[in-house]
Amino acid sequence: MNNSFLTKEFYLDKIDQSWGEFFQQEAQKEYFFSLLNKLNEEYRNYKCWPKKENVFRLFREISLDKTKVVILGQDPYHLPEVADGIAFSTQKTNYIPASLRNIFLELSKDLGCSLPTKGDLFPWVKEGVFLVNTALTVKDGQALSHMNWWREFIYSLLTYLKNYDEKLVWVFWGQKAKKIGEECQINSQNILFSTHPSPYSAEHGFFGSRPFSKVNNLLLEQGKEPINWLSILKPNLGKTN
Repeated sequence: MNNSFLTKEFYLDKIDQSWGEFFQQEAQKEYFFSLLNKLNEEYRNYKCWPKKENVFRLFREISLDKTKVVILGQDPYHLPEVADGIAFSTQKTNYIPASLRNIFLELSKDLGCSLPTKGDLFPWVKEGVFLVNTALTVKDGQALSHMNWWREFIYSLLTYLKNYDEKLVWVFWGQKAKKIGEECQINSQNILFSTHPSPYSAEHGFFGSRPFSKVNNLLLEQGKEPINWLSILKPNLGKTN
């Protein structure tokens, strides 16, 4: 299939120009357009999430030079209309997934704020938080169904980020995220690790880990502006989708 067609199908022509070098690098590798072609077929034959135009949404919403924090998730929500192209985030009305609910509980305890009532994490992205999953797509109702497809892309991405800015703050929630960080040789002093915020593990190390204040302390030590985590409590403006 024509590569330019696939580029437009997945809105890669809309990404922020700061990511151009990374995507040009990946486009030279054998796997990349093979991956897009496989995804295009999958989306044609099955329901997959997020919507095709949001698979690479994160790269439209945040520029490389504004990225200060990387939070690594797992794969997108596999229930209908929940995933929105940002890890842990959802724009589905009146619905907050269980893991995100636990994230909000820890946010409230850590910073002494009220609980957010919407699951849209776009404001955090605009603050410089790169919320990325280890797979960018999933088949409807089948968790982890595309996990292996994305391995080479994600490893290349994390390695690129590591080499671009050695002062990035990394947040690994869960053993899978930690393992990927180790395999990508991310040996930064700015790594925060705890168990995953899912209902199965949050009680065993995520609750009480205070990731939000700790991230800001690390940023302040570098002379950087802290993340305004409370931005998600305000009306959300400027989204592209």
